[in-house]
Amino acid sequence: MKVKFHTWLKTKTGCAEEEVDPPAHVRTIADLTAFLGERHAEAAPLFAMPQALRYVIDRRYVDADHELSPSQVVEIYPPVTGG
Repeated sequence: MKVKFHTWLKTKTGCAEEEVDPPAHVRTIADLTAFLGERHAEAAPLFAMPQALRYVIDRRYVDADHELSPSQVVEIYPPVTGG
């Protein structure tokens, strides 16, 4: 599965995208974010709040409870700040 990180989340994870092979218990995006939090300590506090992130699959926004398939590309956007 390919995961793409956007904006400042790239800095927190140290990469713009990565190929991951999550364990069998990772079935939803919320599960995926918990798994990613174990891999990226600096981003772990954000990954611990999957509802704070935005997710795109196939150019469609999806929720954290979205069921995943291994061939999908998951794009993750952090919360936007500014004024």
